[in-house]
Amino acid sequence: MGYSDEKQRIINYVTDNGKIIELTPERNNEKAYYQELETYADMTKLAIRFPGYKTTKTKCDYCVCLVDKNGEHSISHVEIMNDLYNKTTKCNFEYMKKYVESVAKTGRNIKIEHGLEGAFDNGFSFEQLTDLMFFIAIQEDINYPEVRYQGRIMCFYRYLEAIYCKAYDNHTIEEAIEKALARRRIPPNWQDVGDLYDVVSKIQR
Repeated sequence: MGYSDEKQRIINYVTDNGKIIELTPERNNEKAYYQELETYADMTKLAIRFPGYKTTKTKCDYCVCLVDKNGEHSISHVEIMNDLYNKTTKCNFEYMKKYVESVAKTGRNIKIEHGLEGAFDNGFSFEQLTDLMFFIAIQEDINYPEVRYQGRIMCFYRYLEAIYCKAYDNHTIEEAIEKALARRRIPPNWQDVGDLYDVVSKIQR
């Protein structure tokens, strides 16, 4: 399923009789609800916790986590960026770029290309990383539906910057992470990275 179908699936989980499951006035139910979404070959599970702290009457924030024998681990943009960075080489950069763009445009219904098979020997598996990017992207589209806030487009800009920093030396992964952690502002795109943002910038949400 693509973004629209899976977004509706998430909305169905985080609502009760058509109403958003809101935070209580005391906020003592923050992330109290748990829903498993996927189970992988190694028995790791991908799940969501909700309602998150950005929940309002019209949108339900959630966090994405991986669950294994050691418990739950919430996944952040920075962890995804570091994993993408570690998987990228100068030789596979174009394959990684196409991979990130495909998840941004299409969603999780994609296959690994031959040029990337060795990249997933460490870190998140192909299925895990694809789903993490995808379900966090849905969260961004829900939390920031307005055009000026970009929704999932902005997080995929950061992912592209992460892999770019491994292949080129005019920017660093630390710069990219600083942009991912920025609050109350939309960081400007880099102007010296060629066509890095072109495909993702054309996404219609």
